[in-house]
Amino acid sequence: MKRFRFGWYGDGGLGEKMIQAILAGRKTATACPAYDPEDADLKVGDELQLVDKHGSVRAQLVVTIVELRSFGSFNEDLAQREGVTLPELKEKMNFANGRQIREEEEMRVVHFRVVQIKGKRPAP
Repeated sequence: MKRFRFGWYGDGGLGEKMIQAILAGRKTATACPAYDPEDADLKVGDELQLVDKHGSVRAQLVVTIVELRSFGSFNEDLAQREGVTLPELKEKMNFANGRQIREEEEMRVVHFRVVQIKGKRPAP
């Protein structure tokens, strides 16, 4: 099973905030630059271990959609799936990547659902 890591040392708590939003069902998608090799091979149906920055498995996810789209096409619907507002999403993307993302830059968006939270199954 592939590992899907959220957070890094020095992230100011962003990774844990995203994990909590995933576990609560408020975050069902994540985005990164399309050139990022870490999740480049993900496809629909892949099962993932949700892992925090310490390497602890927090939940099991399944990929439901993988799409490529420009950063400039991000909208409120995607922001809601990311668990934030559109301005927060754009700010988070720039912070997480350590630079301003260009509007025309191609991004990979991975949609997922929680299959199991460590120690319990979510309601259907």
